[in-house]
Amino acid sequence: MAKKTAKAAVLDKPKGTITIQEFEVPKPAPGTFILRTALAGVCGTDAHMTTGSLGGISYPIILGHEFCGYIDQLGQGITEDTLGNPVKEGDLVVIAPGVTCGHCYFCAIAKTPTRCSNTLAYGFAGVDSYTLTGGWAQYVYVQFPNTKFLKTNLPPNIAVLGEPLSIAAHAFNKARPKLGNVAVIQGSGAVGFGCLLFAQKMGAHKVIVIGGPKERLELAKECGADVVIDIEEYPKAEDRIRLVKEETIKGRGADIVFECAGFPAAIPEGLAMMRESGDFVELGMFTDRGTVPINAHTDLMLKNANFYSCWGGEIEHLVQILPFMEKRMWPLEKLVDPILPLSRTQEAVDAVIKKGWRLEGKKTIFKSAIDPWA
Repeated sequence: MAKKTAKAAVLDKPKGTITIQEFEVPKPAPGTFILRTALAGVCGTDAHMTTGSLGGISYPIILGHEFCGYIDQLGQGITEDTLGNPVKEGDLVVIAPGVTCGHCYFCAIAKTPTRCSNTLAYGFAGVDSYTLTGGWAQYVYVQFPNTKFLKTNLPPNIAVLGEPLSIAAHAFNKARPKLGNVAVIQGSGAVGFGCLLFAQKMGAHKVIVIGGPKERLELAKECGADVVIDIEEYPKAEDRIRLVKEETIKGRGADIVFECAGFPAAIPEGLAMMRESGDFVELGMFTDRGTVPINAHTDLMLKNANFYSCWGGEIEHLVQILPFMEKRMWPLEKLVDPILPLSRTQEAVDAVIKKGWRLEGKKTIFKSAIDPWA
């Protein structure tokens, strides 16, 4: 019998080239399984990893940490998902990409597993060390010990949003908006949309989304945003700050600000939008985008600011959001557009890095995804 192979998009080096290569799909060892990839998202972190903006990465590499797929082959001992739901070949599952050891200081004592000293992550491991661990491939070998995954009845074009929405959930676990708060979301990508949706569920009185392009802001309004501010219409930070403050009581500023854009200049701007004793949550800087000046006295101390940051999401956050996703409360399927074949992976990355989330001329990307079987 011929051995099964998988096509994958492989990045050879930072600032290098993505090519389609073929790999042998291994027989799953006990405690592992083979996933037939349904969809894998293309996010800003993936795109910036192609430029070498995240340290500690080995190349060549198969990227793609936002993925879902169908169980293709179960290794011995895999009978249920992380919640105890029975699983079988053919079930659609979502993988939590970060895998922790469970026994280091950060896992066992500090209880902050996203800082695990021995972490492994799907979509972040070089092909010279591990076989088929990125979602930009027809198959993923789910091989890391302690991998967490959840079965779902969602269609792939919604399930693929599990990882970015779990990051938003992490933010809300750290800084909880109070009933009646005014919340500002800087950035209109998938994580920003997650913050928009969860801010409403947590009881925010008014949610303001700052971002673009226009098509994304129209969808933000459809998903419940009370106010949207287009950065193309208002390119100056002082104008955006003024508009936010005009939406608050006596111009004090927002109660809580979520920075999801991933641009360093958004941090001092967001702090300026925030009222005194307000909360600022940073969850956009997953790669090194450079530094930005902040005055510790006027921006933080004098404002008595509460500053939080969130590195990734954990399985508990995925467990928290999946029931909301499965209720189909929001038109999440509209966020995943376009869906591209494996052969256009480089084009999808370039659309983020070089073309400001635009593809094929004027087409706005919400969350592009790779269908490796298209």
